[in-house]
Amino acid sequence: MVKVSVITVVWNAAAELEKTLSNLAALECTAASLEVIVIDGASTDGTPEVMKRYGDLISYGVSEPDGGLYDAMNKGIRAATGDYLWFVNAGDTVYAPDVLTRIFSGPCPTADIYYGETLVVSPAGKPLGLRKKQLPHGGLTWHSLLRGMVVCHQSFIVRRSIAPLYNTDQYRLAADIDWVIECLKRASTVENTGLILSCFTTGGVSTRRRRASLRERWHIMCSHYGLFRTLWAHVIFVCDLLRDKLLRRPPYRPYP
Repeated sequence: MVKVSVITVVWNAAAELEKTLSNLAALECTAASLEVIVIDGASTDGTPEVMKRYGDLISYGVSEPDGGLYDAMNKGIRAATGDYLWFVNAGDTVYAPDVLTRIFSGPCPTADIYYGETLVVSPAGKPLGLRKKQLPHGGLTWHSLLRGMVVCHQSFIVRRSIAPLYNTDQYRLAADIDWVIECLKRASTVENTGLILSCFTTGGVSTRRRRASLRERWHIMCSHYGLFRTLWAHVIFVCDLLRDKLLRRPPYRPYP
């Protein structure tokens, strides 16, 4: 039976961690076994107590200072022993209890990467809709991310043997897009599950942090795609943004 390592990173978010762990505890594990890894950045709220309450579920848990989100995610990768890695951070959830069964019910998983849709929910848990960026119709490749983060890492399950560590030496705000590109470059087979895999809880991001993240993404895209292709992709992005505003398109796609 295939084993999936679900890595949850948390810092001072006890209620959000409880929500995520309660969700993971309800997953069907008939086609895949679950290894739950919790990396806590030395929280000072009730997070350690939540980890203790879910001690039977958590295969590996640690509460200690770290160098930020991506350093914590790297700790999770190093601790993982599963065939696949799946990042479901505190506050986020798996969409349906039978997701793993529906993905891994075949005789032998063959894909290096499985991916799907993401449902965006409010902090109160209200469904807002699917992510605005659509999954590429022709299949997901590393070239697809020239359009931006077309797949959410909460809906991206990657074979551990091909997954690199996050590049924390160069990137601190947008290392996720670099990591996804690197995973896709190393993958031989990538499969669209056709499923909604996760629920992502939206939250506010400061303008300063958003701008810094966009600058970092620019450097990441230039390193992978070159200056000209990155510049042209941003021209298209700005045109799409202006068109959406003029047509008053909603921020999310309809949720069935």
